[in-house]
Parts: sequence; C-alpha cells; structure tokens
Amino acid sequence: MISNAEMDRRWAAVRTVMAREGFDWLIATSGNAFGFSRWLTNRTGLAGPIAAIGLEGDVIFASHGDAVHHQPFDSYGVHHVAMCGQLALMANTQMPLVVQEMRKTGTPRKIGLLAPGFLPIAVDLVLREAFPDAIYSDASDLIAPIKAIKSAEEMIAIRKIAAMHDEGVEIARRTLRAGITARDVVEEVREFFTRNGSPIQTMMGGSALRDQICRYSGPINRTIESGDLFAMLIECAGEDGYYSEAMPTMCLGDVPAHLQTPFDHACEIQEHLTHCVRPGMLPSELLAINDAFMTKHGYPVETRLLGHSQGLDLVERPGFSPAGETMTIEHGMVISIHPTAHTQVAWGFPNNLSFHFTANGIERLLKTPQEIFVVA
Repeated sequence: MISNAEMDRRWAAVRTVMAREGFDWLIATSGNAFGFSRWLTNRTGLAGPIAAIGLEGDVIFASHGDAVHHQPFDSYGVHHVAMCGQLALMANTQMPLVVQEMRKTGTPRKIGLLAPGFLPIAVDLVLREAFPDAIYSDASDLIAPIKAIKSAEEMIAIRKIAAMHDEGVEIARRTLRAGITARDVVEEVREFFTRNGSPIQTMMGGSALRDQICRYSGPINRTIESGDLFAMLIECAGEDGYYSEAMPTMCLGDVPAHLQTPFDHACEIQEHLTHCVRPGMLPSELLAINDAFMTKHGYPVETRLLGHSQGLDLVERPGFSPAGETMTIEHGMVISIHPTAHTQVAWGFPNNLSFHFTANGIERLLKTPQEIFVVA
C-alpha cells in the first residue's frame, strides 16, 4: 500500500492548486483503469467509485463498498460513504451521498471535474441539481501534471511491476510450443500475474503462418504449428495499482526477413525517440520525428497513439496522439513509447515499452532484450 506520507504529498499539491484557482471541490471517478479516484484516496471500490476533495478535511470516497461488502470504512485521510448499488438509486449513482458531505462545508462556488470523459452523466446531473449556481470547470489540465510526476515511492511500485512484465515475457517464451494456442500462453502468463497480486490484466495473444501478419489481437484459439509466428500484448497492474507493458514477438523457427526488418526499424526509432525527449516538449514533436522516420522507410505514419504517460492509469496524460495534446513531457514521468512499423506482410513493434524520464536521462524500466525470440 502507498504510505500516508505519499498521500499527504498528493493532497498538499492538489490543494495548493485548488486554492490558487478558486476551487472549493474537485470531483473524480475511476479512469483507465484506476484514475484520479484511486490517486486521491489510495482506495478502490465497486459500482463507479467517486472521490471528492475539498480545500480541507478528509477526502470523500463513495462506492458500493469494498470488494465484498457495502459497509463503509474510513482510512487515513479518507471518509468513506457507501451503499449497495441499485437501479432504484437516484440517477443510479452514489453521488447523492457525496453531495451530503459536501454540504457540510457550505455551498460550493466553484467545482472542478477531473477527467470528465470518464465521469458518468449521472454524477454530473446530481451535482448540477444540488449546486445549480456553482461554476463548473474541467480541472484536468491543472492536476494531471501533478499525477504524472512520479515520486520515489511510486517508482518502487512501478519498478516492481516492470520486473513482473520481464518475467511474464520469459514465461511466455518458455510456454510457447507447437500444438497449443495463443490462449494457452496468455493464460499461463495471467496465472503468474494473478498469483503475484495483480488486480487487473489486459492481455492478448495471436499466432500466424510465417508469411502472414502476426497480430497480438488474435486469432487466439488457432493451433500453433512449427514455423509459426506469435505476438503478445501484456499490460498489467501491480498490487499497488501501477502499470507497465510489454509486446513480445516470437518465432517457432528462424525469423523471416520480412518481419525482422520492420521490427528492427521499430526498435531503432524507439531508441532514437528516447534520446530526443526533453523537458517541456510537446508530444507532437515526437510524433513528427517518428512520422519522418516511418515515411523515409516506407511505413505509414502514426494515426493512433505513439506513446503516453503511465501510472495508476495504463494510459495517462500526456498522450502522444495525432489528435493533439497540450500537456508537456517533464522530468519524473514514466512514459511508454510504442512505435509500430507496418507492412503488407508484417507488424514490427518493440518488446519493452516503459521508460522513466529523469534529469539524469531516460531509463528503460524493462530489461527484456529487444529481439524476436526464437523458440525451438
């Protein structure tokens, strides 16, 4: 569990911004997957957990309860309100319970919403009915930079889950063989993570003939044969909620040249991008460097997500997206960089993706070699 001192650090930083910007309350829900609500409370819960932080006092945490019961229990700096989630509840949300607590400090004049894209409309409806005269504002741009800079304590948890991803890749390599399916490999790796306390695992696996594109998105139930290709996506949270990720590629036999070349190019541009990162940089600058490299070598430019910050959310801001991002990259962030080199017959992507960006340089958190693994 995260320490009380770490929680005090977060609350102090957030409340400094709140006071400066005139916010009486900030409201957050879960995100991708834990979001601001866990970051503000060090808690998880069922049925759409909600966190509300005021300028002083305990943070309010509303949920169905813990993983089993609906009885509330307080924790350090957090007051828990809970009820059994039912459709008969007003707007099907615990937000009325939060509103009751907010009213104890007076009528708020300004309320900030954190990551409103994850905020259920029911929460918004209850808030605006309860406090119709309040000013509502998206406060994400103010708080996301605080959340993205990882403390020394957070880095302990992140290094632990990164090491588990290294072990997960090795388990996949040892498990893979002819006569089984990608699902068999995925479930073997999943068992390792769950046995070691991982609460959430996002995993995919797929196989293909050696002259076809091998996608980690499947097919997962195809029987693997000698000479085939295998790809896997491993994105898991550790027991403290922090994420890492890996995307290993393997061959049951020699690596075909049409796969090795895009793989090498993807690893090359990833390494180059790590040397280009600097504090205050917009992700669009990295995208431009990546797209120029891909165009030069005959690959499509990035149209989805080149990378992102990472922590209690698998994907947190800043996002390296062509759609745009105003938040800059800064020292102390953990960032994932995952370029992909696409051809008509192969997808090439690096094995390990997570980095810690510090004043002393950028550190690759996973130790898995950047190679296509050959399995006999």
